[in-house]
Amino acid sequence: MKAGGMPRAAVFFLLPLAACLGGCLGTGNVSAPPAGPELGGPGDSIVFDKKTFELLKTPDAELESMLEGTLSSSYETAVKNHAGDRPLEIGFAYSMAPKGAVYPMSEIEVSCIMQEKYASRNGPELCGDFFAELEARIKTALAGRQ
Repeated sequence: MKAGGMPRAAVFFLLPLAACLGGCLGTGNVSAPPAGPELGGPGDSIVFDKKTFELLKTPDAELESMLEGTLSSSYETAVKNHAGDRPLEIGFAYSMAPKGAVYPMSEIEVSCIMQEKYASRNGPELCGDFFAELEARIKTALAGRQ
């Protein structure tokens, strides 16, 4: 250290700190940089289509417990028809969300989810078949209930 000077380590610490304080505090803007378009990868999934199904206006535990099997069997039928014994090659899944205003399960919204790379080729027919199968099974489950 020179006489009357600062230790070298202090200079290396203070210079970046001074630069940051001048730049950061001077503008008053502490926001993140603007976001650019999100670039998706080949395995990204998209919601290809959604459909809302009306169920019963009042709770029905038996119907609600059948929904999981109804969705699963509709999915399996659509996959088998489109992919045979290679279901992973079509990049297809589904999700279900309650949508009723007073009784959440009075309506459900089902989404047909596809891997983006398969969506344009398989999406319209596969989602159409899935929803048609699901609609038929829900109508059968609702028959005679009110």
